[in-house]
Amino acid sequence: MRAKLIHVAIEKFGKRGFDAVGTREIAAAVDTPMSSITYHFGGKEGLYHAAAEHIFEYLQTHVATRLEELPGPEATREERIANICRVLRRIGTFMLSDESAHFALFIGREQQDPTEGVLQLMKERIVPMMLGLVGQVQMLRPELSDDEAKAVAVYIFGMAITLRHARASLGLLLEKETLDDATKDMLLDQLEQSTRSVLTGGAA
Repeated sequence: MRAKLIHVAIEKFGKRGFDAVGTREIAAAVDTPMSSITYHFGGKEGLYHAAAEHIFEYLQTHVATRLEELPGPEATREERIANICRVLRRIGTFMLSDESAHFALFIGREQQDPTEGVLQLMKERIVPMMLGLVGQVQMLRPELSDDEAKAVAVYIFGMAITLRHARASLGLLLEKETLDDATKDMLLDQLEQSTRSVLTGGAA
């Protein structure tokens, strides 16, 4: 029951936000009494936090850069670039999947108007991984300042995220209601090419 409540909470909070969704509605959606939310989460705030925690745990485990995957200082330049591109393709593949839709809505709201609890989760779960990516950027482009390297890391990560957040625009521009596998592969190829260009500073 706990997992079902979290799944519904992610969908409903993502679509309409924390204030617009009541615990009665969430409980009804999984055919359980409201007391189940109190029992499992302590209330609406606890359920919201659990929903956010579930998203970050999933992304950390299945999608985002794992610290142990990042190449060490002994890696060649091409190995380092290939590793980062591989991770970005994995993130992009997830963003092109239907599975990412509710996650993206939920996190998109938090990016625009973050709550204290979710900001703390970002610090604990996302910032360490992003700093690992920053370190890779710094090794590839030592001419960048610390702030510039951080901006580049956010930028290339954001290119993958855009495959979900710009889904409507992609559909209109490509004149496709749904994205077939060939189109998805093309988008991932373009993501990799753009990432390579940023990581090399536009050098051939």
